[in-house]
Amino acid sequence: MSSSTMIIGDTRDVMATMPDGSVDLVLTSPPFLALRSYLPAGHPDKHKEIGSEPTPAEFLDTLLALTAEWGRLIAPHGSIAVELGDTYAGSGGSGGDYNEGGLKEGQAKW
Repeated sequence: MSSSTMIIGDTRDVMATMPDGSVDLVLTSPPFLALRSYLPAGHPDKHKEIGSEPTPAEFLDTLLALTAEWGRLIAPHGSIAVELGDTYAGSGGSGGDYNEGGLKEGQAKW
């Protein structure tokens, strides 16, 4: 029988307590840059919030630093899966809220 453990907390704090090679699967969907905030203003961990970096380069630096730490944690047989998207479910693709031609009202055509 196999088991799983879900650990909830700030990813950097939690990963720092975990031993090398102790994770079979890293499955994550980090927040997209400047799209939404999950912590209210004034929250003591606001400065840690992924996606709140001031520039795209700093956002990528954050993701690369996290990836390096995942690499430390992942077991030799393990996997890392990262889903990076910029919409909520139903607001893209088959969400059904698009106008004729596939664009939302007011959306720029690229």
